[in-house]
Amino acid sequence: MKIRIASSIALAAALTLGATGCSLIAAQDTLIQYAPSDGVDANVNGVEVRNLMLVADESGEQQNVVFTGINAGEKAQQLTISFMADGQQVATSEFEVPAGTTKFGDPEGEQSLVLVKIPEAKAGTLVDAYLSTPGSAEVQHRVPVLDGSLKEYRPYVLTAEQIAKFSAPAEKAADAKSGAESTPAN
Repeated sequence: MKIRIASSIALAAALTLGATGCSLIAAQDTLIQYAPSDGVDANVNGVEVRNLMLVADESGEQQNVVFTGINAGEKAQQLTISFMADGQQVATSEFEVPAGTTKFGDPEGEQSLVLVKIPEAKAGTLVDAYLSTPGSAEVQHRVPVLDGSLKEYRPYVLTAEQIAKFSAPAEKAADAKSGAESTPAN
């Protein structure tokens, strides 16, 4: 009788361990960090970059730099993103990331839009990018180029009118620095 009870307990323990014990030796996917959206994530010396992507404009010739910047510090930090093509730097973007969470690349947002022109960057490709802040090492990522195929990215696809609207103030500021006259965009 004791043998029968002992074997029943051993069988129950073996079944329980067999049914649930795989988590003891299997890799747990919930421990793997990943970017849950289409963009890439990076941490650069106190600035967290989330969901970084390039969204092509209507013509496909320029790309809107879109991401969320998280600065846990008390002071704004400068973030530089250098984009590469064929091993050469083809565009550089600079962002001032204020303390807190800030969205960049949103035409309806408060931050100025930053457009880059990367000749080979077509929707569906990846572009090498190097992210850095003053005094930090560069962090390299392959950034996706997207278009308005997905409805959640359509607001970031800029029209010629939007580009003219956002580039006119920048051109005025550049002309004012150089002493040249500028004509408002129509």
